[in-house]
Amino acid sequence: MRTALAGLGLVAALVAPGTAAAHWEYARWGMSPQQVVTASRGAVRALPAGERRPVPAARMEYRAAGEFRSGTLRLSVAFAFDARNGGLVCVSARADADQGPALRARLERLFGAPQERGRDPVTGMESYGWSRPDEIDLQLGPGQPTVLLHCARGV
Repeated sequence: MRTALAGLGLVAALVAPGTAAAHWEYARWGMSPQQVVTASRGAVRALPAGERRPVPAARMEYRAAGEFRSGTLRLSVAFAFDARNGGLVCVSARADADQGPALRARLERLFGAPQERGRDPVTGMESYGWSRPDEIDLQLGPGQPTVLLHCARGV
């Protein structure tokens, strides 16, 4: 009986919100730009040198970009890679304001309730933050683009 209860507890823990694997959709932290392109099945392309966007303060560079679609959710995505070892460390996404609630609901299904919440009383912009299993920041507001930054922990 004790073994059965322990097994049920393990299954419940594995399917509970907030226990999702640390990664972004089809991409895994540490992948190369080509691996991300392949995993996206044509939705992402590697950026030529002239289109790459370095972020010197964070020691990373955006080297791939494309689109992510799931149901009615549509995001423009960009993938940042560590400037030292070349592995994927962050994903940025941008969408129209009307996509914000759907993206927030998706993040809450995958990672549970955000650990941080904020609202700017002047602009109406809302911010949500998760610190597990990854570092995730979501900004959404009336008439403003929805912006997401999803990074591996410790970046």
